[in-house]
Amino acid sequence: MKNFASINPYTEESLAQYDFISSILLEEKLNSVHAHLDTWKKKSFIERGEFFLKLSFLLKRDADKLAELASIEMGKLLHEAKAEVLKSVSACEFYATQSEQILKSHKTEIENNNSIEIQFQPLGTVLGIFPWNFPYWQILRSVIPILMSGNTMLVKPAPNVPKCSISLQEIFEEAGLGNYVKTIFANDSQIESLIADDRIKAITLTGSEKAGSIVASTSAKHIKKSVLELGGSDPFIVLEDADMDECIPVAINSRFQNNGQSCIAAKRFIVNKNIAEAFTQKIIAATKKLQMGNPLENGINIGPIARKDLFEQLNKQVTDSVNSGANLIFQSEQKMNNGYFYPPTILGNIKPEMPAYSQELFGPVLSLFVVENDKEAIQLANNTRFGLGASVWSKNLIRANEIAEQIESGQVFINRLVRSDVRFPFGGVKHSGFGRELGEFGLKEFCNIKSIITQK
Repeated sequence: MKNFASINPYTEESLAQYDFISSILLEEKLNSVHAHLDTWKKKSFIERGEFFLKLSFLLKRDADKLAELASIEMGKLLHEAKAEVLKSVSACEFYATQSEQILKSHKTEIENNNSIEIQFQPLGTVLGIFPWNFPYWQILRSVIPILMSGNTMLVKPAPNVPKCSISLQEIFEEAGLGNYVKTIFANDSQIESLIADDRIKAITLTGSEKAGSIVASTSAKHIKKSVLELGGSDPFIVLEDADMDECIPVAINSRFQNNGQSCIAAKRFIVNKNIAEAFTQKIIAATKKLQMGNPLENGINIGPIARKDLFEQLNKQVTDSVNSGANLIFQSEQKMNNGYFYPPTILGNIKPEMPAYSQELFGPVLSLFVVENDKEAIQLANNTRFGLGASVWSKNLIRANEIAEQIESGQVFINRLVRSDVRFPFGGVKHSGFGRELGEFGLKEFCNIKSIITQK
């Protein structure tokens, strides 16, 4: 993609195109957020919180409009798009009211009549680089805690959702945050220059492994803090005593939400052999009920893939896997006259040499694995370069927790859908990235944690 282009993935209609930001305007925006840093960091937590409580109000006010825009621009189902906006409201309210307590300085008495005070001070101006699959939540879950901790920010959105990012910037402006966070339609060379710029003190990125590797290496070259949230290939482990009535609906939601385009979607379903046949039949029956269509319409479960190139990539991954011996257990026969639709698909007999085994399948494709026992389930779950999220399904919570402790990932949910939540830290290990967003730890990621030692 050579510029920022808005294309409706359902109609394939070109909606708008935007040029990359000029070097002059980029300098103006960077200089502006940097110049306003001192003013912003001197504001109290209560004062900063007032801006985000207003932002919360504006997001609720415009939730329907923003949701429709996301559906048109990236194919997200309308009700899911609205839920994303309202989830962002929860982040505004949480950090507006909790940041002061979380970042409160605290003193401890130590030996020899000394004391130590721990302070949490802002780093400065942060560069944020964001994806398209959650065009509001991904940006807001970073902007809110980064600004609440006293930093300012430049936001570089994904090139295929420019209208969503423009709308979000307009809301920042209306909330009074326009001096402290600015959106830039920057290209790769401009991003590289920004990372090198002394005014940028840290970088956060949510995106692909490739982008994460480039940003991490460039940040390291300039000795700057970075936080990365990259891809995932989350295991969904189903033990033989799992409650199928609870498990199957969550399995469908976890794999097919956001048209299968979520880093923390369950992608590898690891099922105990004693229930494998029953699970397979139930998951096929549930998948058959999914309806593809216009994401703006009620009753639709699967919208289009967000871009044509992403559709082609997914199709190649599945085709190559099947050609290498994977079983096409199920694939919807629904046909669409337009749009980048990939039919809901279930794959089995997946071997290590296949793309479906080692690569992230970013779309409505479910990979099914059958294992003999818990040990094999754990080994298979960990046999991936990713480590973002995981879930374990069992009525035996002690057994499930023992398995969860051995899973190499940033979070494990037991008998629940894997999700991000403003109240607890979110992030991964291995090639899924490093650092944490959200919760207490996400608020502290872009702080200088300073120790002041005093002898009385």
